[in-house]
Amino acid sequence: MAKHLASLGLTVKQVGDTVPVSATRGSDLIVISSTANAHILGDKFADSKVPIFTWDTFDYPNLGMTGPVLHKDFGVINPRQDYADSFMILYGYLANITSDISRSLHVLHPHMFGTLYLEPGTAGWGRPGPGGTVITDFDGNPHEAGVFTYERGASLADGQVARAKRVGFYLANGNFHLLTAVYGPAAKDPHLRKWAIGLKLFDTALRWALSPSAPIPRYDPAALRARLRQAAAGKKILFVERVHGGEGRKADAQMVSYLRGLGFGVDIADQMDPQTRAHGKNLVIISSTCSKYKLAGKYADAPVPVLALEGLDADALHLVGRHRYVDYGEYGEERESDDPPDDFLDIVGSWSPMAAGLPAGLVQFAQHPSVVKWASPGPNAIVIATLPNAPSQSAIFGYPKGAPMVDGFIAPARRALMGLDNPTFSYLTPQGKALFDAIVLWSISGS
Repeated sequence: MAKHLASLGLTVKQVGDTVPVSATRGSDLIVISSTANAHILGDKFADSKVPIFTWDTFDYPNLGMTGPVLHKDFGVINPRQDYADSFMILYGYLANITSDISRSLHVLHPHMFGTLYLEPGTAGWGRPGPGGTVITDFDGNPHEAGVFTYERGASLADGQVARAKRVGFYLANGNFHLLTAVYGPAAKDPHLRKWAIGLKLFDTALRWALSPSAPIPRYDPAALRARLRQAAAGKKILFVERVHGGEGRKADAQMVSYLRGLGFGVDIADQMDPQTRAHGKNLVIISSTCSKYKLAGKYADAPVPVLALEGLDADALHLVGRHRYVDYGEYGEERESDDPPDDFLDIVGSWSPMAAGLPAGLVQFAQHPSVVKWASPGPNAIVIATLPNAPSQSAIFGYPKGAPMVDGFIAPARRALMGLDNPTFSYLTPQGKALFDAIVLWSISGS
């Protein structure tokens, strides 16, 4: 392993697991092998400002990369204890196509690949927190990540914030040489090139960890609104609502007025109007006053960005699965929810421009507790905020254009969800309004 790292042009210093943290001073990357004893390592590198690349699965909890429970939050599969499953880990699934790592690998769609050469093997997996990104998983289980990452500024599984990039990789003791690769005449076969990428994935993830992180946006609502105002010039929004509806009508009117005040051209459509109303628009916003049943699956395949405020429409838009109160739901709805209303969100993706520069942790988004919608998106989603103490229940997230969402449905354009209840826009806090601005700006920007 050390020789391979050196062949990549890196200067490698090998140390034992008793090394003090001070020994990392001046390093560009900390690489932690599974040969290191996780009990001896403890949490000494948990607060490191140096990027970490590790395949020491039992050290994942010490670093905050997963929860602490073996077999639930992380695990190691090996032929002695798990002979049948040790064949399973020979095949991984590239679940993510939108991360920098996936793009560097030229992954155009999710697919299986060979992780290790064909013999019963040992591999580690982890279940990252909502701020993590799953690159590959095992056995079709998105919660058993073979390769996963955290950006600088992302919330870790233990609620702390990653001070530098982190990568978890599926290797184990003595099997680096089994990573798949293709050479010579075989490299001319496009299917083999696509399959035997274990070593290429390792190198690509390593380079990602070494690459500089993008600057974390600073919280400046006035500057954000100025950027949104500039971006609004010449842009048209279709605002879909329950025309002549009851609850939330005032908030809808205020939202439309606010968007027009920014410079957007806003057309109002009733929830029963045909999807053709979206032609020529730059963004569709679906109000929470809409009924999923009246929307009837509209806008799921619209070739323009869609921002859903109605969280219960998330399954019809292919943002999440179809099981209510498992894949999506709500807090605080009388007679429909066991959970109380809330006025706080937990920012887990502070590194993204969708987070409006807000730091990781709790933020009050509404002036008083209200109904909040949530959903649990797939691995290609960028999760910005979850409900407090509910890391699997996301309140704000987005899918880039071209990202596989649920059931293999490809996002025709950017998709985002911010689960506001009918009247909530009227009493958003400045932080809540900044989140709204940031999500609208992200939705209409880029591809």
